[in-house]
Amino acid sequence: MICFILGYGARPLPLLEKILKEEKIDGIVLTDQNCEKEPEKVERAEVIFIYAHKLPDVVVETLKKSRGKIVSTDNLNNVPQEILVKAKSYYVLGGEENLRNLARLLANLAGEKREYEEPKEVPMHGIYHPNFGLFESLDKYLEVYDKRPLVGVLFWRSAWLYKEFKPIEELINALEEEGFGVIPVFTYGKDSTTGLGREKSEAVEEFFIKDGKPIIEALVSLISFGTVDLKNLQKLNVPVFAPIRSYYQSLKEWKEKEGVDYMTQVYGVIIPEVAGAIEPMFIGGTENIEGYKKGEPYEEHIKYLVKRVKKWIELRKKPKKDVKIAIVLINPPCKGLEASIAVGMGLDVPESIVRLLHKLKEEGYYVGEELPKNGEELIRMILEKKAISEFRWTSVEEIVKNGGAIDFVSLEDYLEWFNELPGELREKIVKDWGRAEDVLAGKVDKTLVGMVYDGKFVVPGIKFGNVFITPQPKFGCAGARCDGKVCRILHDPTITPPHQWWAVYRWITRKFNVDVMIHFGTHGTFEFRPGKSVGLSPSCIPEASLDYTPHLYVYAVSNPMEGVIAKRRSYATLIDHIYPPMAIAEVLDDLDSLLNQYAKAKSLGDEARRKKIYEQILEKAEENKIRIATPENEEQTIEEIHRYADLMRGSQINLGLHIFGHPPKEPEKLAEYIATAMAYDSYASPSIKRVIAEAVGLDYEKIRKNPLETTNRFTNRELLEIFHRIAVKSLGRLLKGEGFEVIEEEIRKAGFG
Repeated sequence: MICFILGYGARPLPLLEKILKEEKIDGIVLTDQNCEKEPEKVERAEVIFIYAHKLPDVVVETLKKSRGKIVSTDNLNNVPQEILVKAKSYYVLGGEENLRNLARLLANLAGEKREYEEPKEVPMHGIYHPNFGLFESLDKYLEVYDKRPLVGVLFWRSAWLYKEFKPIEELINALEEEGFGVIPVFTYGKDSTTGLGREKSEAVEEFFIKDGKPIIEALVSLISFGTVDLKNLQKLNVPVFAPIRSYYQSLKEWKEKEGVDYMTQVYGVIIPEVAGAIEPMFIGGTENIEGYKKGEPYEEHIKYLVKRVKKWIELRKKPKKDVKIAIVLINPPCKGLEASIAVGMGLDVPESIVRLLHKLKEEGYYVGEELPKNGEELIRMILEKKAISEFRWTSVEEIVKNGGAIDFVSLEDYLEWFNELPGELREKIVKDWGRAEDVLAGKVDKTLVGMVYDGKFVVPGIKFGNVFITPQPKFGCAGARCDGKVCRILHDPTITPPHQWWAVYRWITRKFNVDVMIHFGTHGTFEFRPGKSVGLSPSCIPEASLDYTPHLYVYAVSNPMEGVIAKRRSYATLIDHIYPPMAIAEVLDDLDSLLNQYAKAKSLGDEARRKKIYEQILEKAEENKIRIATPENEEQTIEEIHRYADLMRGSQINLGLHIFGHPPKEPEKLAEYIATAMAYDSYASPSIKRVIAEAVGLDYEKIRKNPLETTNRFTNRELLEIFHRIAVKSLGRLLKGEGFEVIEEEIRKAGFG
């Protein structure tokens, strides 16, 4: 008897069962998930072929006691290497003929006399279209396939090999229905045991690039974690979409859960992100039949994905002068709204937008004739027009009167858009905020109305040619009727945004017909609205709000935790910006000086001076509101105050705000920035202070761990500050173009060497 134990979805299982039956071979095909139910058969098998990542412990123990021949790539293997390589070659090459010969080989190992042929070559990557068949040459495929423009689809070879093709076929059909041609390419990778296969990047080079130039407008990668192995994606220079297909969760389970399972998040979301893939949209689950896995396409999202791909391609191909851009300003929902419009963590948003507008004009985009000269002028324009959301001290009537309303949304238009939303979402919006008809007619509680004027929803903002700038719609506020109390929405994570939110976002995508939407600055509320955590559904607020529009998000690179939320929950392509220039905080100077004097007096044994300085330290600590637990315990108190002072003085503070696309250029400011960023050891590089300490022959660890001791006439605390100053001065001179000898000069100036 022979036994197969298969993992990784066990796609060849039905074919192997058919072969065993036709060949009249006594055998069984198990999976890594059901093999523990058949311990007797595993134990009785004379030959066991294993292709799985991990087996249940009870099965491993059974195999260790087995007298059978085990063909496996792990330490359970007990057959000669040449047999292992041949057996795995049959399996890796795959297809009916190779699997049939594999079964015959294993039967021979079990004592039966069976003739078998050598492994037969089967393409490791190629083009497969369900209507046109298999092609190993791009040129030959393009001779018979004439649809344009082209989109690449990359999928695992086993889907073609074992006809598990339904999700991929639906994607191909959806793309073709939207007017695209498709190059569907399967790939495998390199097998370490047999040497079979090719690098996945070769599939990109061979089938998506012709005569040295990309021939596709976008790539949809269905190989999840394998996307990170595509080392030549930059050569394609196209959007790379990595939709989610869960191999661990069924369609039904996904619909019932708060998002995709954690394994899918790792393999299907996080790893593809490393390669630069975008829009992790759930397009399929898996029916798991005791380890044998069959794909379950989610048709609604496959169509949604294709429409989003189409919008990205249209954006790529559209003449710059015709591209429409919506910039959404972040305005925190509070009663001080006017003072906080167009904010972003560490970013001068108004100045950044003005410079972007001028750059767009320079590049050929239509931004009108008159542009603000700077950020201050932009904000003045916004506030003079009252192109903001209604809030406590600004009524909707004032907004309209001052010209801050760019347009209005009628009930008829709104209901047309509203009725496209999923039924369950519409019901929840009505439950939370009332019917749109009643809202516009003034028949609901005024605190729920939102921005309504003359029976229509107001769209606030200003336009510069084809660029529309608007404050992000608030997600629930009493507006001018606010009594100063916290709005009901701020602490309710389940409530839907009100009707005006939907009116504004749909006006942007349907009436303004925007080509790309940009949320500008860290961060707004869009990505935090209710819905699944990762792997959203059509009823999740971010997806429903976004429509089909490409979405960019200008985000601080120093906030990756929330950045990935924006990336995954709002399908945003993040455009990172650096953090503002930083410096080490220079605070508590008097206290710091006293601590240094105390350390020197103590090291010299000057008890009278030490006691006097200690009294002064206690006075300074009290002035600075530093709590002293036990002032009579001098040693403990000095240590506590030292830790507090070092914490404050070691803090990194901003030197102003960053302007997007314009990093600081002044050598002095940059030098302080770099030295501050390199002040501490990291996994990538040592502290710059450590480097300087070692350059002058001092023990950095000893200095760092014993700050109140003295070394070479200085307290160790003083030495650390001296090292920082040497770093800043050296970097400043290097940035001005001087040679590396300046480092030694600055070290000598500081009294070393």
